[in-house]
Amino acid sequence: MIPEVWVLGWLAFLLSGLGTALLLDLLRRGGSERFLKVWFGIGAIALLGMAPFLAYPATSAIVLPSPWPPLMLRPLPLATLWAVTAGILFFAANLALGSHRAQRNIVYALLPLEALVGIYLWSGDGLLLLISWELISSLSYVGVVAVRRARPVWNAGWALLALSEFGGMLLLLAMAWITHGTFTLQDGLTRHLHVDPTIALVIMLLTLIAFGVKAGLFPVMVWIPMAEPEAPGVVAGLFSGLLTALAISGILEMDGLLHPGLAFGVVLLTLGVIGAVTGALYSVVARHVKRILAYSTLEILGLVFAALGIWQIESMVSPHDIAATMALDGAVMLLIMHAGAKFALFTVTDYTERWGHTLDRLGGLIHRGPRTAFWVLVSVLTLGAVPPLGGFVGEWLMMESILKSLGSSSGHQLEHVALAAAGAFLALAVALGIGAYLRWFSFIFLGPSHQNSRASQEKEEASPGMQWALILAALFPLASGPLVPWLLPWLNGQLGSLVRTPRGVIAATFVHPAAAAPLVPIGVNLVPAPGASGTAFFPQGFSVGDPYVLWILGMVLVVGIGIIRHLARRYPVRKVSAWTGGLEPYTAKTSFSAEGFVHPIRLAFGRALGLRRSRVDTERGRFYRHTIIYRVEAMIYQPILVSFRWIAERVRRIQSGRVTQYVAYVWVALILGIVLGVTRG
Repeated sequence: MIPEVWVLGWLAFLLSGLGTALLLDLLRRGGSERFLKVWFGIGAIALLGMAPFLAYPATSAIVLPSPWPPLMLRPLPLATLWAVTAGILFFAANLALGSHRAQRNIVYALLPLEALVGIYLWSGDGLLLLISWELISSLSYVGVVAVRRARPVWNAGWALLALSEFGGMLLLLAMAWITHGTFTLQDGLTRHLHVDPTIALVIMLLTLIAFGVKAGLFPVMVWIPMAEPEAPGVVAGLFSGLLTALAISGILEMDGLLHPGLAFGVVLLTLGVIGAVTGALYSVVARHVKRILAYSTLEILGLVFAALGIWQIESMVSPHDIAATMALDGAVMLLIMHAGAKFALFTVTDYTERWGHTLDRLGGLIHRGPRTAFWVLVSVLTLGAVPPLGGFVGEWLMMESILKSLGSSSGHQLEHVALAAAGAFLALAVALGIGAYLRWFSFIFLGPSHQNSRASQEKEEASPGMQWALILAALFPLASGPLVPWLLPWLNGQLGSLVRTPRGVIAATFVHPAAAAPLVPIGVNLVPAPGASGTAFFPQGFSVGDPYVLWILGMVLVVGIGIIRHLARRYPVRKVSAWTGGLEPYTAKTSFSAEGFVHPIRLAFGRALGLRRSRVDTERGRFYRHTIIYRVEAMIYQPILVSFRWIAERVRRIQSGRVTQYVAYVWVALILGIVLGVTRG
């Protein structure tokens, strides 16, 4: 009874909330904005309250009138985790919108999304998965266009809507294929009769594209760098952090149903590596504040898809191997930390946009808002994989799973070499991503202020609501980092049958020392955590005995550098250009531009990025302007667009508006049909 109550309750929540707000607007009584905020906050609390019920899987049904089949209800994989995540992020969004000039429009757009997320988490067993995801995809369009009415916004919204509907059609095709002779929809998708491996792979690829549109999958992720920079920061943060994680759960649900095999793992790994490297390259050279974050989303999600591919491959090649579990755990850790960190960074852009939208127009904001800068720094360090935060944990678990030898046969060795080659590209993506995050935070908060006035040094913190939103978002990097010894055992229990090894990454070394034995062959060092069992982080070749040692070592280095700088002040110091640590005042000639920061990367990857450089000489100095050709759009989507325009032009010529011409078309079609029928007969 509980699943039906929750799903019907969310429908009632949505209809009553929107209905009351619209009624207040029609009666012009006022108060609709305040009502929407309160109702939106109640929905966030309801998501948190729903989490315990999702922890105990139970299949139920909502009976629909004939001929519709019943809606089968069962929690998605990781539904409890994402219910807590969604509740916290929606509540944080409600706080951050307290002083936003368009909060009424934004909450109008987010309230249906909040209710549909609550329904989607129960959709792991049938037709409701298709319906709820299609509605979530469609409503994402409203979130993009809710505030601004400029042409770039509409273009981005249409790109999002077109790709979402394309994914919806593919998911419909996949579900229809599944229910045709293989599953009984009336009994849900749990009655697994038989699926040919090739058919299972094709269905899974359709599902991958359908959910991959929202999950940042290469190459159907082009809407993300278009739409997220145009959406309000809070909305973009929810799209980037929450919807991507929900899409991954949809993929895991279908994966656990079909078991597509080794080939699907290779596809995931290949697309993940390409997406991670592509996203990292574009994020490190972009200049727009939000576009950098949008491309970095593609980098992180590329790492997630690669980790899922490693999990698939190692599960098939070496069943019940703990390295496969480490890869899956790494993917989920990346999703958890990314949900909070990216929400925080996108949200803070609503604070920074009053001074500029590009890196070279911003700077010195750490003096205006030191508290805001601190909480943003937590998210940046997380995404930059600084230990012991969640980004480090996720990426380390993923890389550790690659180091595992799959066997002694020549086939196993070749497969391990292929994984190692993929790991090299993933390491490149991680390194480029770190450069992108360093550049983003440094130019916005640490760089010199571009306003030569005393006003540029006056404190102007983000609103209290936004600061509390940033604090709530910081819970995710902390939970997926220092708290991982407690989180992982619970997480592997939630993953259920997807974890195909009886032993988890956490071994109870305090109670059963022999539990460490399975981890020794993969070259890991079990690290006891205070009050917990222990976790695998570091190769045995490292002389590291605690997950916090690297962090402590980093702090010691920071203190040491501070002492050296203090002692060096006694002697003359050579002045260097601004931002790089020197003392010269900011001028047009001494500034260190965002493009100059990544010039070495441009030299190395200029051909891949399609860079065009032109020199501009002015009275104040000489600088270079770079133009980036986005290869994915130019090579994949531009030919498709040209083809559709060609077809549309031909159709427009046919549609002359004359009745006689349309009658002629009908007669021609009729004659052709008769001829075909006669010839076949």
